[in-house]
Amino acid sequence: MIIAAVALVIVPEIINYLLVKHAPDQSIDQALATAETPVAGLARWALSGVLLAVSSLVILMRGHPNRDITWLLVFLLALNLPYLIGPDQPGPSDLVKILLANLVLVAIWNTGARVAELKWIPILVTGVGAYSLIGALIIPEYMMYNIVSRKSLIFGWELAGPFGQSNALGMYCAIAFSLVPLVPGNRWRIVCGAILFATILASASRTSLIAVGFVILWWLICRARTGYSIRLTGTVLAGAAAAAAFVIPLLKWDPDSFTERAFIWKGGLELWQESPVVGSGYNFFLTHGQSEAGVILWAGMGTGHNILIDTLIKFGLSGLAFLLPIWIGAIYVTGTMRVTHEKIALFGYFIAFFVLSMTEAVWHLWPNIQQFPTSTLIFAAVLMARNHGRDAERTL
Repeated sequence: MIIAAVALVIVPEIINYLLVKHAPDQSIDQALATAETPVAGLARWALSGVLLAVSSLVILMRGHPNRDITWLLVFLLALNLPYLIGPDQPGPSDLVKILLANLVLVAIWNTGARVAELKWIPILVTGVGAYSLIGALIIPEYMMYNIVSRKSLIFGWELAGPFGQSNALGMYCAIAFSLVPLVPGNRWRIVCGAILFATILASASRTSLIAVGFVILWWLICRARTGYSIRLTGTVLAGAAAAAAFVIPLLKWDPDSFTERAFIWKGGLELWQESPVVGSGYNFFLTHGQSEAGVILWAGMGTGHNILIDTLIKFGLSGLAFLLPIWIGAIYVTGTMRVTHEKIALFGYFIAFFVLSMTEAVWHLWPNIQQFPTSTLIFAAVLMARNHGRDAERTL
């Protein structure tokens, strides 16, 4: 399921950006008009069918006996409630995507979602990183978001690889880097970590590099650890990162702060106040926001550029009320795990995830959306995992 979910997001992007060159700094309507070639679109639908078939097969299999339905119900409410009470009514294509999302969540619950299997995320993304770095040397015009970058960290590169934007590649690699402790064997951990770190530098994603810096700091803290200190320190650091992601956009900033993201946050909060309970609809940025971009200038960015702002705009307080237990609960559940290297990896993941969430909208519940394998898939695996009580195993 993990391989199918990652393939659904990445393979169509690889196909697309082997056929068309990157065109940086487009308006969102231009980007949407040229976002996907017919071949890439066909691949996306085909891979959606593969994920649908795999999820259905898993659901039909005999489930693990130690399952708890509580968190599954929370996820299903968070997924479906906005479409029942929100201002946007799903069309036929959206209904297919929502159905797929429901099936994937039920399948994760049915398997018991072993946390150890999340090792496939850093392994697969390491492959994406290697592909991007090699491609940058051979066909840079198809791999670089900007051939001549204004924010480059190395070699003048602003590498996007298979994605439409360099920050997306950087964020994927930062998330994967945090989960490297799940990769079996120190040698392979070093290989994966080195390739992912090099790809982040090549992407020139500063937020991703900061997130990785915090993850490395967390690993250093774990070198002189005890079981209790890992739980306490990891919970504090992950909780602090989450709190910062929620609080920072609410403070008063100069509009140019955080590369003009403060301007977006201010506009997003003003829009949210017009519909505080149900928000402006899950399709706001793709539809309403673009039609009103002449008036709502920040809407042309296509995202709230913060996990809290993006959620409030789309789903309001009602949507946030079901997502907060998931975000906070996952941190708490990680602290109860007894497998040390899994605990280290997941706390590192939450630190990286919420650091990225400060300036990017990195959460989505639909499997066909870019952020799903790096957000909902991992949170669902953590909260619906089995065997939290095993004896501690070999660590970093």
